Amino acid sequence: MTTFLNLTNELLRRMNEVQITESEFTTVKNVQALAKDAINSATRQMLQQAQEWPFLLTTTTQTLTAGTGTYDFAADYSKADWDTFYIRQLTSENNTPKKLKLITFDQYITYYKPLEDLGGESSRTDPDYIYMTQEEKFGVHPIPDAAYVIEYRYFKFPADLTAASDTSIIPDRFKHILIDGAMMYMMLFRSNEQSASMHSQKFEQGIDMMRRLLLDYPINVISTAINKPTSRITTDGF
Repeated sequence: MTTFLNLTNELLRRMNEVQITESEFTTVKNVQALAKDAINSATRQMLQQAQEWPFLLTTTTQTLTAGTGTYDFAADYSKADWDTFYIRQLTSENNTPKKLKLITFDQYITYYKPLEDLGGESSRTDPDYIYMTQEEKFGVHPIPDAAYVIEYRYFKFPADLTAASDTSIIPDRFKHILIDGAMMYMMLFRSNEQSASMHSQKFEQGIDMMRRLLLDYPINVISTAINKPTSRITTDGF
């Protein structure tokens, strides 16, 4: 991945402006400082075009607490991949590792929460189900009775680049699209509406290309159709 310093200097070269050294990166002003802001602004705009860019996907774990049913997502959380929640085997409990089944919050309240309330501590065991709460946390059922470890994947929304050595989340093969977006912001600063419009068009076209390459063609298609049993009603003579 390209560093913040390299991206900023590439943008400055496109504008025929003085480039920045690493030692002065945090103290620059005027057009150099604006170039740094433009890189971050273009990055944010690209990330906001879709939540499921594959380069935003990350794997994490959550250690459960006995008696606690809901948990916070990571600070950079944007969207969970609900099909990936998996409970590992806890040696001390000898539980079976398994994928957790997704239920809605309404299903949890209607069917499963009463079981927790009626069963109390005796109903606690390794979870079978996962759900999202209305506060955008995630919950498990049954409530755990030990420190089980859940592994899952989520799409993150990273913080802005700040240090010269920070690396961009945007893959290098799409770096030119990021620079086009940053040029748009710089031309707006210069009140060059014609050039800003040109770079805006190139920026949007580049993002559309990224969507076609990375999002629009799933590798596998799984049918969700439900096969209902069929029966034939017959009468005498037919």
